[in-house]
Amino acid sequence: MFKKMITRAIAVTLALPILIAAPLRASAADAIPDNSEWNAFVEEKIEKDDPPGLAVTLVNGSDVSFKNWGYANIKEQTPVTEDTVFGIASCSKAFTALSVYLLQEEGKLSIEDSVSDYLPWWNVTWNGQPQDTKIWQLLEHCSGIPDSTMMQYPVNDGTPSNEEIARIAENIELVYEPETRFEYCNLGYDILAYITETVSGVPFEEYVTNEILQPIGMTHSGYHIPTTQGYRWLFRRLLPYDEPDFALTSGDGGLRSTPKDMSLWIEAQLGHLELPEKLKNAITASQETPEAYKIDMGNGMVQYNGWLCYDGYRYHTGTNANFSSLILVDKERDIGIFSVSNIWTYTADYAGNSLYQAVKGEQINRQQFELLDPCSTVDKVSTCITVIGVIGILMIIVLMFTQKKRLAKKQILLKKEKKRLCIRCCVLIPLLVLSTLLPKIAVSIAGYGFASYKMIGVWFPYSFLIAFAVLSVMVLLMIISSVTRYFAVKSIN
Repeated sequence: MFKKMITRAIAVTLALPILIAAPLRASAADAIPDNSEWNAFVEEKIEKDDPPGLAVTLVNGSDVSFKNWGYANIKEQTPVTEDTVFGIASCSKAFTALSVYLLQEEGKLSIEDSVSDYLPWWNVTWNGQPQDTKIWQLLEHCSGIPDSTMMQYPVNDGTPSNEEIARIAENIELVYEPETRFEYCNLGYDILAYITETVSGVPFEEYVTNEILQPIGMTHSGYHIPTTQGYRWLFRRLLPYDEPDFALTSGDGGLRSTPKDMSLWIEAQLGHLELPEKLKNAITASQETPEAYKIDMGNGMVQYNGWLCYDGYRYHTGTNANFSSLILVDKERDIGIFSVSNIWTYTADYAGNSLYQAVKGEQINRQQFELLDPCSTVDKVSTCITVIGVIGILMIIVLMFTQKKRLAKKQILLKKEKKRLCIRCCVLIPLLVLSTLLPKIAVSIAGYGFASYKMIGVWFPYSFLIAFAVLSVMVLLMIISSVTRYFAVKSIN
C-alpha cells in the first residue's frame, strides 16, 4: 500500500497539468481571486486536507493579486499574508539553473562543458566505464545519478557545505546510461550549485542573491533566512516542525521567499521587468533550451532548467519537510501563479492549478479532489497501525500476567511446549527483524534508497516510525510471552 501511495503521489505531482488539460469551458471571471467557484473549491480542499496556512499569488497581465487562508503560526494566530516567508522547496531549482545560465552569459562556462572541467575529482561510471557528464545533463535530470542519493545527505548538526553535498556523487556508479531517460535528481542541482560556487568564486547563495534576487527586487528572499512556522502531522494533529539544518541544501530546494517576492520572479519570467541585460539574456536562454537537450517524459511533457513544460506553459512543484509550493508560468497568455503552504501537502498544487483553469475561463476539474494527500494519508494509516499495535500490546501484557494461572489448569507436555516455542521463535524473530526494518524497506521500495531512521524522520510524519516501533514492541512481547510460557509449563511439570 505504501509503495502504491508514494508512487501515485509522485505521478500526481508530475502529471497534475495533464489532468486539467481539456476540461469543459465556462465563463471567465473578472476578479479571479474573488471568483466564487474557485474560492469554494479551494476552501473545500482546505477543509478536507486541513493545512495550517495557504497563500496564492496571481500575475495576470499587468494585474498582480494575492489570496491567503489560515495561519502562519497557529498558536499565535498570525495570519498568512503576501509578506509571509515560506520555503519554496524544489521551485528553487529554476534559480539554480538560472545561475548556471548567468555564468554562461558571462563566458565563464557553457552548459555543454564537462562537469570534470570544473570539479577535477569528478569520476562517475556506467557499467564500469567512465562517463563524461555534461552540465546540461544535470540541468535536464538525465545524468544517470539516482534520486535515492538524497537519502545519503549528511545528517550531522549544522548545514553541510555545497562541496560536501556534491561529493556524494564522487566515484558513483550510475543507474542508467546518461541521456537515455529522465530521472528526477535533487543531487544533480546541488552539484550545479557547487559548480556555480566554484566558477564564480563566491558562495552559491551569495551569487544568487547578488545576481538574481536583488536585481529582480526580491529583497525578502534568500537562503537560510528565518521562515514562518512549518507544521507536520502527528496522530491527526498539526504540530510545529522545523526542518533540521542538515536537510536545507541550497541548490535543490533551499530558497525561502514571500508570495510578493515570487510575484516579481514571475514577472521577470514573463518579461515585465526592466532587468540588467545579462540577467535578461540568461532568463531568455534558460527558457529556450535546444530540443536536443529535452528528455521526453511522455504525453508531450519535458523538464529542463528547473521547469516542467507541458502544453505551452512551464511549472514546477516543491515539497520539503514542512513546506509545499507550486509555480506556473504561461508566457503566451501572460499568466503566472504561485501557491504555497506551511506543511507538506498537495493543497497548494490544487489551489494553483484550479486558479489557472479559472483564469483561462475553464471549469475547475473535480478529479483533483479524488487524489490522496500523501503525508496526511501516511499519518492516518500510521495512526491506525499504532492504535491496533497498542491494543495488541495491552492484550499480550494481560495474558502474560495471567499466564501461569491459566496454564496450571491445563495438562501440557513439556516436550510439546518446547516444540511450540521453537516454532514460534522461528516465526517471530524474523518478523521482529522485518518490523524493525520495514520503514527503511518501504522508503527503499518507494525509490528513495535505504535511508537512515533519522532521515526518514525528517521526511515522513513521526507517526510513521512510531507505528513500526509499536509493531516491533508487540512482536518482541510475543517472543517474551512464548519464552515465559515455556518456563511456566516447565515449573508446573
